[in-house]
Amino acid sequence: MKNGSKTRRILLDTNILRAYMNHEDSLHLSVVNRIVALRAAGYELLIAPQCLYELWVVLTRPVEANGLGKSPEEADEVCSELREDFTLLPDPNDLVDEWQSLCRAYSIRGRRAHDARLVAWMVKHQVNAILTLNPEDFRAFAGLVQVEEVR
Repeated sequence: MKNGSKTRRILLDTNILRAYMNHEDSLHLSVVNRIVALRAAGYELLIAPQCLYELWVVLTRPVEANGLGKSPEEADEVCSELREDFTLLPDPNDLVDEWQSLCRAYSIRGRRAHDARLVAWMVKHQVNAILTLNPEDFRAFAGLVQVEEVR
């Protein structure tokens, strides 16, 4: 669906990708249903390189360390499937400048710098919405991004 002359676009957060590909995740069906609804509404579903990096970490981390215990070959297959299912946009050349600017403007500390990097990616690609299971991670950026949750 078009919003003005632009296709509506939404970034899928890493936790959405994890639940989408993991049939054993308690939120798998809810995430799949939300993705189907967004597609039906005409959204372009996007992934950022950072989300693939983060997902690889979770996929290959041992189960006893809160990971999924997959092999690198299995992680590669999952990431390839996600790249087929969704649109991967590259990191812009000036991403680090936007990220640093956001970190200053929002007094970002610690691990929130990862979330600020995703928001910087969104700003540079003119994506104003993110689908996430952790809405609080992005509330500070409410003026820049719309946070969509799985219902």
